[in-house]
Amino acid sequence: MTNTDWLTLALVVITAFYAWATLKILHANESMVSTMRDQQNAAMRPYILVSATARTGTQLFCLSIKNVGKTAALSLKLSLDRSFYQLGEKRDDRNIANSAAFSRVIDSLPPDGQLLFILGNGPSLLGGSNTEELCPLMFKVTAKYMSGSESISETSIVDLRAYINTIVQTDPIVEELGKLREEFVKLSKSLANKL
Repeated sequence: MTNTDWLTLALVVITAFYAWATLKILHANESMVSTMRDQQNAAMRPYILVSATARTGTQLFCLSIKNVGKTAALSLKLSLDRSFYQLGEKRDDRNIANSAAFSRVIDSLPPDGQLLFILGNGPSLLGGSNTEELCPLMFKVTAKYMSGSESISETSIVDLRAYINTIVQTDPIVEELGKLREEFVKLSKSLANKL
C-alpha cells in the first residue's frame, strides 16, 4: 500500500468516526428535546386536586376539587365510588354523587377553578354517631379529563379519619375581630339604653 492509500484509509476511518459521533449527538439531542417537551407539557397541563378541608374557625368539613394546573381541564367527569350524604341527611338532593358536578360532564374547569361541597360538621362526621352508610370516612373521587389531546384519569382517596381528635384551626385576627365586635355590640346596647 502506498502512502496515499494509507492516508485515504485514515481519512475514511476519521470520517466514519465523525459520522458515528454526529449520530450519537443527534440521538442525544432528540432525547433532550423530547424530555424538554414532556417537562413543558407536564408544567402546563391541568392537575385536579381533591381534598377534604376543615373551614377555618368552624367545625365544617368541605370536599374541595380544584384545578391547580396552568391550563383548563376539559370535559371533566367526576365520580364517587360510594354515596355521601351531606350533613348525614339521607335525601337524594343531599347525595354528593347525584349533584350536577358528579352527574354531568363539566366542559371546562379553568386554572384555580374550585368546586366546594359541604360534607358535614366535625362532631357528626367524626363522632361515634356517624354511620358509614351515610357519611363514609374514606371514599374515592375519580377525575377524568382532557388536556389538549391527552386523556387523563386520576383517582384520589379522601380520608377523614386523619381529623379524628384534632382541633379547629382558628385565625387570631378573626378571633380578635370577633371580640371587638362583641364589645361594639355591648357599647351600642348601652348607648341605646341611655337614650
